Amino acid sequence: MIPEILITILNYLLAICYVVCTLLYGKLFFSTELKTEKPVRNEPSKPLLKDKNESTVNLSKIGLRFLVVLQFIYFVARGIEYKHAPITTPFELMTLLAFGIIITYLYIERKTGVTQTGFFILLIASVFQIISTIFIKELDEINPVLRSWLLGVHVSTALVGYSAIIISGIYGFLYLKMYKHIKSNKPSNLYKKLPSLHLLEKLATNSILFGFVFLTITIVIGAIWLPSAIKDFSYADPKLLATISVWVIYLLGYISIKIYRTESRTTMKLALLGFVFAVFSIFIVNFVFESFHRFY
Repeated sequence: MIPEILITILNYLLAICYVVCTLLYGKLFFSTELKTEKPVRNEPSKPLLKDKNESTVNLSKIGLRFLVVLQFIYFVARGIEYKHAPITTPFELMTLLAFGIIITYLYIERKTGVTQTGFFILLIASVFQIISTIFIKELDEINPVLRSWLLGVHVSTALVGYSAIIISGIYGFLYLKMYKHIKSNKPSNLYKKLPSLHLLEKLATNSILFGFVFLTITIVIGAIWLPSAIKDFSYADPKLLATISVWVIYLLGYISIKIYRTESRTTMKLALLGFVFAVFSIFIVNFVFESFHRFY
């Protein structure tokens, strides 16, 4: 058994670590010096960021990895004590979503070596975690279905997939805004601190691929396990249809990137469209339609 006081301490420590990591990446973003970068793919010359203090870069990376380990320990402690995955309340889902966001960002950062956008991503994750830390509590009675660890995996992979969608949408938005600034020849100070268009495209592409993989896992688990686990299961369920629709959008994005080599702007528009559609469909499905996914 895990003492509840330890879980409470880990919960508040998580929120503090999220804030600290966000501040570190904020310092990494705002305290930079500029030097000229050669054009990439016919892109106009733009500043290349170099942090004034290399230790900030290392400290930010160490802090992010510590945060991932700490949150994993927190989930394990909660699982041992309460005997279920963190999926029984909206506030448990928020901490899981925050974890999905930082896991996705960590993958992208390791894949691309770009740290300049971490502040924006961690800021969003921190909001989810802080709200969760303040309001999370264990329910007196839990629907037995929610104690299934396989359902926990299903929900977790879905949230990681949607986290990647959020991030790819952010990169798509930044790409399109920067492209507009370049065309107008009036680059803002924010543009000068962001990665190049080529790097933003690379970041969005990795995020799209990451999200596509996890949404695929989510759909496979759901298709195999949910029909036998839930009595009123239906393949016409609104949430299932919404998830498959988002998956199809990102499948088209992946095909356009890998096979047809679609113009970068088109890919970024698709990433932004996927993000908007995902948020809109989730909102409509949760508040308008009935779904067997509703266990609360």
